[in-house]
Amino acid sequence: METKTIKNTTEEFLSWLQVERRFAQSSIVSYRSRLKCIVRDIGDIEIINITTEHIFKLKSILYERENSEVFTGVVMAAIKGLLLYSRDQLKIPLQIDPTTITIPKRKKKEVVYLTVEEINRFRDSIDISKNCGLRFRTLIEVLLGTACRISECLSLNRDSISLIEKEARIIGKGGKQRVLYFNDESLYWIDKYLKTRTDKFPSLFITTGETPKRLTNQDLSRYFKRQRLLAGISKKVTPHICRHTAATTMAMNNCSAIFIKEILGHSRLQTSIDYYISLADKQKVKQAHQTFLVY
Repeated sequence: METKTIKNTTEEFLSWLQVERRFAQSSIVSYRSRLKCIVRDIGDIEIINITTEHIFKLKSILYERENSEVFTGVVMAAIKGLLLYSRDQLKIPLQIDPTTITIPKRKKKEVVYLTVEEINRFRDSIDISKNCGLRFRTLIEVLLGTACRISECLSLNRDSISLIEKEARIIGKGGKQRVLYFNDESLYWIDKYLKTRTDKFPSLFITTGETPKRLTNQDLSRYFKRQRLLAGISKKVTPHICRHTAATTMAMNNCSAIFIKEILGHSRLQTSIDYYISLADKQKVKQAHQTFLVY
């Protein structure tokens, strides 16, 4: 029987996460990278021999390198998950209780979003005379018009969107089914983009060329960076910032936190309140100060 080490258990663990836990592909890629780092730093230890001392050594190395709390957190989540999988699924008797492994809490980040003026500048900077530009403009409108995650956006198929109901049923974060709602602007651009397509490929967003495939997030990074510069926007613009922009806009317009939670697909109402409602309240407090504190 093969000896179970960190290295030779990684792929079956990641497959289990993808199939049973419905982890997103981006999370699988991240975990794989972090588990390789663990092997590099503390060695390809046999699972049964991993102790508290190994975990302490790993944390010490990460902090000595001054890695961010986010990076360190993912590393610790990866080794904790691997150990839990080994104990519960592979029935390996461990020397350490995986539940005692602590993961650093992420500091709450300031929500970055685009103003209406920045949104319009970004939109107007996209050259839609070319197919790739029209596709990118459509993608932006879907992100802004649905507040979806980029993984959800790229998972859309043409026939999954109901133009009459203005919605699509998707598998969201954590493998949960949810409804994505479209505004009229996003549906207009989807229709405009699809009218230029002559292929039969089911994906809404595809690569160009003779053999199209579903567009991936990795394909998009350069588009966002280039377009931000063309639009003259100093803020970093990413798919997730489009999601923040949509959510913040709803909050500023007095949308209920309960509705924002459902539209964004958050599992906890408090997440929507902490990130978007509190941000909107701060902006309104500032506006009130400027409006009413007049002598």
